[in-house]
Amino acid sequence: MRRLLLPVLASALLLASLAEGRPARAVEAPPGASSCTGCHAAQKIPDSVIPHIAGRKAADIATAMREYRSGAWPSSVMGRIAKGFDDSQIDAIAAWFAAQPE
Repeated sequence: MRRLLLPVLASALLLASLAEGRPARAVEAPPGASSCTGCHAAQKIPDSVIPHIAGRKAADIATAMREYRSGAWPSSVMGRIAKGFDDSQIDAIAAWFAAQPE
């Protein structure tokens, strides 16, 4: 009986924290994300021409970064920045931004 109790309690705590809309634990930003947050601020800036990407779909963010990197989506600033990341770094940064509150 005790063997079953601990996993059940841990699951209940996790579900309760998710139901309240907060993560079970904070997720640390991956390496390289700080170069993104300087322009794509953690908080939305009204009337900014720079998009606020927190809370967007990770796949959309990763696709945009890969298109900037390849030149398929031209941008002098983002093209240079995106070339500094490999696919695994892009995926990690995209997942982190997607997990952030809008």
